[in-house]
Amino acid sequence: MKALDFFPEKAIHFDIVQVGAGGNGGYITQRLAKLLSSLSSNSSHTTFSYTIVDLDYVEETNLQRQPFLPRDLNKNKAKILAERYGKSYQFPIFYREEYVESEEELAKCFQSNQETFVLEESRLLFRVLIGAVDNHASRKIMHKYFEQDQNLIYIDCGVDGILQEGTEEDKRRSGYAGHCVCGIHHNDTILPPVASVYPDILEDEESLLPSQSCGQNVVSQPQRMQSNEMAALITMGYLNQILAERRLYHHYTNFNALTHSSRATLLPIK
Repeated sequence: MKALDFFPEKAIHFDIVQVGAGGNGGYITQRLAKLLSSLSSNSSHTTFSYTIVDLDYVEETNLQRQPFLPRDLNKNKAKILAERYGKSYQFPIFYREEYVESEEELAKCFQSNQETFVLEESRLLFRVLIGAVDNHASRKIMHKYFEQDQNLIYIDCGVDGILQEGTEEDKRRSGYAGHCVCGIHHNDTILPPVASVYPDILEDEESLLPSQSCGQNVVSQPQRMQSNEMAALITMGYLNQILAERRLYHHYTNFNALTHSSRATLLPIK
């Protein structure tokens, strides 16, 4: 099996930003915080910073499928996840209560782009962007940022919503499919990102940014908890390969949470 190595002999700092703290993002944080805590405790060869970004607040309907509790109602999702799992695993997690609506705003979310950030001369830097959003408008922004950042690993996960129209059987089987795509830009595009794998993302003119949806009659398709959890597990598979093993074996994975099936596409490299 082909594999892409991430400088296994070098000391690296991975600066991780996760955009989205809802269904997919919440379950990713549960698992990623534990992984980062374990890796940080066992070796100084690899160091990390982790920031969660979302302006959304916990609503009653979120309690049915997202990893929040009744006491979290009306509180910021990113803040809850950062404080809860940072404390649980004794690993510092940063958070920003905002929506990312431009490439400039996204750049400011990375700790390595702050004036106070200091990197050891012997240590390499990789920025890691985790897209856990449910709209193509946000993915367009992350795609533009991917093209600009010369040192970025961009992992996007998404799930289909439940159909509101169609036959009862169609609606029953809907909402279980999803994807996880890993794009890499290291001086050049090593692996194309999600919007290159699925060009309809860039062609979508109807998707709105979260702030643009406020006050408008925009009804999003509900998602299934089973799909959110499977999206998080597959995303963690990619993150474990990169952060723990310093290797990558697949470019992207399509899955179905109803049939518990997944299909990974191998790396298109020589």
